[in-house]
Amino acid sequence: MPSFSRRSEQIPFSPIRTMFRMADEIERAGGGHVFRLHVGDPDFAPPPRVVEAACEALRQGKTHYAPSVGLEELRAKLAEKARSRNGLAATTEQVIVTPGSTQALFASMELMLGPGDEILLPAIYWPNYVQQVLLIGARPRFYPLGRGYQPDLGAIKEQVGERTRAILLNSPSNPTGAVFPEATLRAFHDLALERDLWILSDEAYEDFVFGGAHVSPGSFERDLPEEKRRVFTLFTFSKSYAMTGLRVACIVAPSARAATMLRKVQEPLVASSGTPVQWGSLVALDASERPGIERMRDAYRRRRDLAVSILQPAGLADYIPEGAFYIMADISSTGLTGDEFALRLLREEGVAVAPGSGFALVPEYGPDGTLRAEPTSSGAPEYPTHPGARHRVRIAFCVSDEELREGLERTVRLVERLRHGTPAPAAARQTA
Repeated sequence: MPSFSRRSEQIPFSPIRTMFRMADEIERAGGGHVFRLHVGDPDFAPPPRVVEAACEALRQGKTHYAPSVGLEELRAKLAEKARSRNGLAATTEQVIVTPGSTQALFASMELMLGPGDEILLPAIYWPNYVQQVLLIGARPRFYPLGRGYQPDLGAIKEQVGERTRAILLNSPSNPTGAVFPEATLRAFHDLALERDLWILSDEAYEDFVFGGAHVSPGSFERDLPEEKRRVFTLFTFSKSYAMTGLRVACIVAPSARAATMLRKVQEPLVASSGTPVQWGSLVALDASERPGIERMRDAYRRRRDLAVSILQPAGLADYIPEGAFYIMADISSTGLTGDEFALRLLREEGVAVAPGSGFALVPEYGPDGTLRAEPTSSGAPEYPTHPGARHRVRIAFCVSDEELREGLERTVRLVERLRHGTPAPAAARQTA
């Protein structure tokens, strides 16, 4: 058969989606319930008013194409939210509605990067970032993270090269739960001004900060003229409103010119976002829905504390996440890599977690800039892994308290068996 494109062959799989598939296979094969701690999908339901507004839009026949940039009413309300809550100098024309944050990221990168251009990413990152950079034909470079997964500001300037065009920031962070302080974000913004770089700020978890306040880097340039602004800010309904399956997000562009370019990129990618869910999203932004977000944040804080209380005594947690709903657990004492441990945990205890290696792949390039990668039988290359994630697994604490406690206790049980060389129980699952 004809060959596939080189770029499609060279992108890695997401470890989250791989575990998703394996957990589904176990349950379909009759292997029993799987405790799903591998995916950041809130166990809450969307606000009832959002559901009703989307259904009413369907009943009223609001099912035709929306403008490629999104409904005017929704964009206006998103712009007001960005101004009042995030401190951005946002106008309606600067807001582009997208079918989820994944597409928002890809569209923004398409705008910033050409083949061979570079973007700075955190050393431990959400896997889609590297997938998208490679699919564009650009090149990722990684800025180091220190204690608590905070950026090592002293080493970041060294990562900027002649082809560097952008910096990606993700605070609160997926997968680490780190929240970057204002001083750190300002240092990144100063570097972007100094080196004339774009900033892509992924703020999907803006509402889930457990101490202090969320800071949007775009607020640092609200008083600058548009031609000097450089921050693209990404917001999503998926996490704050538990609307992951409805696929609605937005980008606030730094200028009207940048928004026009984004509109042009969006047209061939998706045409437009779904019309009924945009009408539903409109009511999500009402002030009356804020208490629901605060209740979710309180629940995630409680679950964070529960996770730490179980993992820390077992020697599996060496930091405390400050936001989002993830922790990178340290399983190095077992002698296994994160990939090996995740597979054993799924098969023997029915618990799904995401191997840390997939959050820290490091593509390698030859002297001519060509990506050194050959697909394996799995359909993706085997890239080297940053050592800081090789013996980690990401645990998502966005499931119920009961599911979380049971899943973590099973995790600790496997760790203890591995430390003491105890064989798996006879009833251990073997389907995966």
